[in-house]
Amino acid sequence: MSEHRVLPISDDYREPILVAFFQQVVVAVLCMLVLDAGRLAKLCGITLLGFWAGVALMMIRRPLSPTHADKQLIKFSFVPLFVAVGVIASFFQR
Repeated sequence: MSEHRVLPISDDYREPILVAFFQQVVVAVLCMLVLDAGRLAKLCGITLLGFWAGVALMMIRRPLSPTHADKQLIKFSFVPLFVAVGVIASFFQR
């Protein structure tokens, strides 16, 4: 018999993840519409990977009891992270 295992993750993560996801969809679509040979879209992709890696680490560390700061970081840190990645990338393109 196979046992179905469910990841023990708090429902408190649901709203922040949905907010972050919808923000990222909007930003990603706008980045793909910019005609810059895909540079902005690549930066968006890199930021997405880094963001979700950070979210995964948060969820691994505190799967059942996210702090208020964890939820706020998930909700609102993508756009500032995207800006920071853009600023850092601009230094390396010179």
